[in-house]
Amino acid sequence: MFILLLIIFVVIPVIEISLFIEIGSFIGSFNTILLIFTTALIGVYFVRQQGISTYYKLYNQIQNQEVPIQTMFEGLVILISGILLITPGFFTDALGFLGLIPLTRVIFIKIVANSILSRYGMKNQNPDDVSIEGDFEEINDDEDRIK
Repeated sequence: MFILLLIIFVVIPVIEISLFIEIGSFIGSFNTILLIFTTALIGVYFVRQQGISTYYKLYNQIQNQEVPIQTMFEGLVILISGILLITPGFFTDALGFLGLIPLTRVIFIKIVANSILSRYGMKNQNPDDVSIEGDFEEINDDEDRIK
């Protein structure tokens, strides 16, 4: 947990500041600020579009009595992406846009799910490895066949 907080509150701001300095020296400070606002507006548009699409997908799955676990996680990634896109900075914008691309969103969900499952000791089980618990009694039919 400490490492995660260190990354969020120290590493990411240092990356953002260095990117502001580099990009600002290349295209100018006004254009840098304009670019930050532009990416935020574009991000809000895409978050809205993807959010509505995910909402309708979730609604249809619930209507069809399906369990919408994947769709709920996609909605969570879209929400986090929206927060990253609204946060000023080029690094957070890049992460936010990656969360809006369906392919990278699914990859991100799988990575996080595998990390959580491995952390809590759960392993992916093979569906062919089914164990059925119960009692049994051995019956010897050979004695009846001999007579």
